[in-house]
Amino acid sequence: MKNLQENLKLFYLGLKNSNEPYLYKNKDLTTHATIIGMTGSGKTGLGITLLEEACIDNIPSIIIDPKGDMTNLALAFSDMKKEDFLPFMDANEAASKGVSVEKMAEDTARMWKKGIEDSYQSLDRVKFFKDSADFRIYTPKGSAGLGVSLLSDFKAPVGLNDEELNSYALSITSSVLSLVGADTQNESSPDMLLVQTIFLTNFKNGKNVAIADLINQIATPPFEKVGVFDINTFYPSDKRMALAMKINALVASPSFAKWCEGERLDISKMLFDDNGKARCNIFTISHLSDSERMFFVTILLNEIIRWMRTTEGTSSLRAILYMDEIFGFFPPTSNPPSKTPMLTLLKQARAFGVGCVLSTQNPVDLDYKGLSNIGTWFIGRLQTAQDKERVISGLTGINDSSMDKNELLELISNLKKRSFLVKNINEDALEVISTRWALSYLKGPLSSEQISNLMSEKKSSKTSKATLNLSLENAKPIISPNIKELFSYSFSLDLEPYLWGVAKARYVTKEFEYIKDINLAFLLDGASQTQWSQASEGLEFSTQETAKENSKFAHLPNYIASKKDLKDEAKNLKEYIYRNEKLELFSALDMTSKPDESKDQFLLRLHDKCNEILELETSKFDEKFKKEQAKFEIKLKKAYEKLEKEKSDVKAKGLDAIISIGSTILGAFFGGKTLSRTNMGKAATSARSAGRVLDERADVKLAQEAIETIEADIQKLSDSANEQLEALKDRYNIRNLEINSVQISLKKSDIFDEEVVLLWKS
Repeated sequence: MKNLQENLKLFYLGLKNSNEPYLYKNKDLTTHATIIGMTGSGKTGLGITLLEEACIDNIPSIIIDPKGDMTNLALAFSDMKKEDFLPFMDANEAASKGVSVEKMAEDTARMWKKGIEDSYQSLDRVKFFKDSADFRIYTPKGSAGLGVSLLSDFKAPVGLNDEELNSYALSITSSVLSLVGADTQNESSPDMLLVQTIFLTNFKNGKNVAIADLINQIATPPFEKVGVFDINTFYPSDKRMALAMKINALVASPSFAKWCEGERLDISKMLFDDNGKARCNIFTISHLSDSERMFFVTILLNEIIRWMRTTEGTSSLRAILYMDEIFGFFPPTSNPPSKTPMLTLLKQARAFGVGCVLSTQNPVDLDYKGLSNIGTWFIGRLQTAQDKERVISGLTGINDSSMDKNELLELISNLKKRSFLVKNINEDALEVISTRWALSYLKGPLSSEQISNLMSEKKSSKTSKATLNLSLENAKPIISPNIKELFSYSFSLDLEPYLWGVAKARYVTKEFEYIKDINLAFLLDGASQTQWSQASEGLEFSTQETAKENSKFAHLPNYIASKKDLKDEAKNLKEYIYRNEKLELFSALDMTSKPDESKDQFLLRLHDKCNEILELETSKFDEKFKKEQAKFEIKLKKAYEKLEKEKSDVKAKGLDAIISIGSTILGAFFGGKTLSRTNMGKAATSARSAGRVLDERADVKLAQEAIETIEADIQKLSDSANEQLEALKDRYNIRNLEINSVQISLKKSDIFDEEVVLLWKS
């Protein structure tokens, strides 16, 4: 079967009833999509093929996987060898079929190869897909896959109005309290209002909230009133302490530390790797309890919203949020913690180029407000009449669709496995498709061991890990009152000493003036002198001026403990910043990074710019190509008309010449006359006419050659167009762009407000 030519911006999802490829514009995903179908309808396969196409187009994805099926995206085998499939064969299934595991792996490899090649695809496309993305399987609070650290602190969001900030704080409040079994459905309960007010108070002041801060502020709130009542009347101190103890007991449990291990949940760093390759992030949560799943999903959705608010708007598809089973997370009647952020994304993510895809067995699992914000429905086989009725009610008003309710009911009822009725608000009519063969091996949920093996290399390179240590019991050292102290808590009361240096650096160029806040944290454990070159830069944590009760302090080096102040350290800090701090700017495609923009953020903007330019250039090229093609078609039509005329003239004139010669000779013969000079002249004239007929036959040949020349020109135009399109794609592929960088140095006079304090940090 002929392979489908790759086309940026189009997802190859399956075949129409006409057996032609069904191509879905990826831009349409910004109006979101839902996949609805009973168990066995093929909705997971459709979801995986959609995500495969996103990977091929270098579009990052964040996948929430409650069942474990989406881990199959990591099972792409371009060689289709039985050895590739062997680790994923089920010995019990092989035994039930009466074959060896090796034989089953061989048969599966052969079947997958045939399925791919019989669906307008090839093994080269499997390799292209596999090389197009960085596949990462995360198992929050688990050890099988990559870890993800959720609870170092809750970052203050930016760019939210009061209503949005209230919703954000409420959602986080619900997720945290759900872990300790609190009633999160009653938004006016004292627990909910207290914790929500704590988050709001800090967020409005631009402060992040660590779990330790939250526990401390529940016991001693940073405000005196809630509404018109003072805090103790609204929520007595003994009850607040009981709630704080509940959360503290959760934090102190050994299993809680798992929430802090792994890569920090930072969406901006999870979209592309250092080479600009899109990440396919699979968060599989089948191993978590219901409350833990709800907690994780809520935190993740809120992080997406927080990141989204820091980006610029775009009309292109920037990233995909995919949830394989929405049941329980977005119900129409109740209000779980995950519902508010999910609805926010469906309403607002389009403007930021984020497409949400929700998969479910039943349409009644989705809130009706959410359904009204979803532009594409993929409807598979449904089990109950109620499900079919709800789907049909959502299909009314389709442009150019003359089907009535009964026809739609019959169409949906007769859908086969892996067949879907597609409703796309961006298209005029309904379409029935059968899904294409997946490039990934659809094994089903993977075991912990299989996930661990797939992620072994990536696990060995992880850089972020947080642990709890409650064993130290050191008293706070006595130091000079001229040394300012601050305290920062995350998950324990065990504190280590740091020198925390802060300063402001002013960068001045012809184009801009930019002031950067610099902070360096130098760990004093075992140090004999301050070495700012060994300090950690840009750490984010919340601080307080007083230590918590029962805090435990590590040893403070004597060279600091004996100092009267930290003026020398502040002087050394300024010297270090002057010699080492540079502002690095990146540029490509006439774009330059902003002074406060990281390389990851610049690459994301550059990726969006490439997409927009490519979309515009492709449109211009297509318009030009169609004009050229039309000119050739007109020429071809005229050439065919000329050919027909030449053929007609040859036929008519040839017959006239033959008749004329024959008549002259026969007239002389039957008239009993000799061939006179007159008769001879007539015969000669007829012979010359016959000669012209021969000339006109040559004109026919020339006309045919002209047609062949035009047809060759049309083919040449088509080939040239394909080559130019490929060149255009390569030119605006972010991986092919040269990223330039320049560094801007500081003057000493541009460094100011430097200060060094003693920081105790857990």
